[in-house]
Amino acid sequence: MFMKMQAIETVSDGKPLFYVDLGFESDYQFRLFVDKSFLSKEDDKWFFQLPIIKCDVMQTDNNKDIIVKPGNLNMFYFYIMAGDKGKSVIDCIDTDQPYQVFKFVVNDEYNKMVSTGALIFTSSDKVKIKWHRNGRLYFYSPAKGTTLLHADGKMDFISNNKVVK
Repeated sequence: MFMKMQAIETVSDGKPLFYVDLGFESDYQFRLFVDKSFLSKEDDKWFFQLPIIKCDVMQTDNNKDIIVKPGNLNMFYFYIMAGDKGKSVIDCIDTDQPYQVFKFVVNDEYNKMVSTGALIFTSSDKVKIKWHRNGRLYFYSPAKGTTLLHADGKMDFISNNKVVK
């Protein structure tokens, strides 16, 4: 199942640019600029689907801007929400090809929780992520597990008591 993310449009030097801020709402950790070729327009809003297939990544000198343009990699997005008054942690990322990762955190001061996310760029068609979280978890949410992300948008959850290949 593909996930949609809304991009914000801005204009720089007369050229439209599209981005999403990742991390703290008031002080983002990364601004992800997405090439227009990955976007679609619905009801006057721009969206892109995750994962992004056939892309390349470049980080600017300020280390806060990430540019995604057409290329040969796949961009996977993973976010694990913490429980109330808790935190989430990405313990391990594994692929069958080399990868580049950009981790970010979202601090929800109202619920006193810190959640973790990551952008993973790799030529692999799947990524395995082992994670854990604490705090007050709702609706029988697991405290730990392994998630497999696939380039076709499929996501599998594997409880930690099962063997992962």
